[in-house]
Amino acid sequence: MQVVAFYLNSNPVIALTLRADRIDSFWFTLMHELAHIVLGHQGAYLDKLDALEENDEEREANEKASDWLINFQTLNEFIISSKKVFSRKAIEEFAQNQNRHPGIIIGRLHYDKLVPHKNLRTLLVRVSTILGHSTDNFCDSKLDIPQTAEAPTNHDD
Repeated sequence: MQVVAFYLNSNPVIALTLRADRIDSFWFTLMHELAHIVLGHQGAYLDKLDALEENDEEREANEKASDWLINFQTLNEFIISSKKVFSRKAIEEFAQNQNRHPGIIIGRLHYDKLVPHKNLRTLLVRVSTILGHSTDNFCDSKLDIPQTAEAPTNHDD
């Protein structure tokens, strides 16, 4: 997945790809880019998720995004109470209590190496199926936008 956040004039812009088409990746990436904006980071950020740059702004955005998705203290309480044994049922109940999709929870547990990446992958649903079957040419297929603009006419003659 590649992502970019930048300012166009004074307006923030975020663009995401669905290369890593999983709910955990989508939401973390979106929150990470929003964190750059909320934290007042200036400039353009092109993040390649398979080779993230390590610097203070990236770490700060990662921490903010992680906490927005799953509060650190609440997650630690869940980890302690489950004694690091995570059943599908326990993850789904925790996700429901946090008003989060279970895929976000298992993605975090995978990232923190508390659950092997091969386990509970069925919770990592594809985002493209939630957005619709066609994400290519989304605007062209979902919105009634003319492909060519007509020149304005002057009817005051």
